[in-house]
Amino acid sequence: MNNIDLNYLKYFYYVATYNGFTKAANEIHVQQPVISRAVKLLEQQLGFKLLERQKKQIILTAEGRDIFNLAKKLFTHVDQISTYASDRYEQNSGDLCFATSDSLAPDALGPVLKKFKAKYSKVRPIHHAGPADMLIDKISSGVIEFGIFFNVPDLPSDLEKTKLTNVPFEFVILKEVARNKEIAESFIGSKEREDDETSRLPLFEKYKAHHKGAHLIAISSSSMARKDMVLNGLGVTILPRFLVRTELKTGLLKSLHEGDYSLPLYLVERKSSYRSGMKNVLLNLLREVVEK
Repeated sequence: MNNIDLNYLKYFYYVATYNGFTKAANEIHVQQPVISRAVKLLEQQLGFKLLERQKKQIILTAEGRDIFNLAKKLFTHVDQISTYASDRYEQNSGDLCFATSDSLAPDALGPVLKKFKAKYSKVRPIHHAGPADMLIDKISSGVIEFGIFFNVPDLPSDLEKTKLTNVPFEFVILKEVARNKEIAESFIGSKEREDDETSRLPLFEKYKAHHKGAHLIAISSSSMARKDMVLNGLGVTILPRFLVRTELKTGLLKSLHEGDYSLPLYLVERKSSYRSGMKNVLLNLLREVVEK
């Protein structure tokens, strides 16, 4: 037997559900003769009667009841798929998997996700933190929806990067040792990409313009590790302003060398990806936090 026509099955399902051709036609906005013909063709495809017509009702045959029960399971799942698709279109449920640089994980994501969850309570954010070159493959494969990074390597042809914003940075030192020349010349560098040359880190070069005797005492890809080293009085580093805002305000850390030390923050996504409303909300919330 050839595969049955699902449209015919759907019309039969509605006739049985609403106990009549007229009621079914009114419910799904189809002409009654169309439904009647569809049920008749379905019976021909199956090779047996599904229902008997009475004056004001229809009576399912034994085979009709069995087919109706099977169709009910099928169309219940179809309705669930429609509901799921509607929820995703309205961005009300499901997972949102994204990645960020390590520098964005502390102090930024908490406030961002608190506001995000207030708007999308049924959405489950799944966050990955790390350098872009370790996460690019997962973005390309679709495991991660998008990534937000300061340093972006050469991308495969299916990915693209867009500048999201400029993030202000600060050279910082523990205030109680700020006058110590040896500590002020001890620089803790940042290295997020494997192809960065250790001896030529751009931010270190900027610091050396003010401190000729500056030298690298440590290099770390973790912003939190660099911040912790500074808080322990080991030297100077450069960090996003939002990451040291509280310590600068309370006087625990001191900012060195006023000026524009901003770095671009990039969005990395698949060229074919859809910029949903939910995604835009998250990106806008992140901008608000990191631009301050």
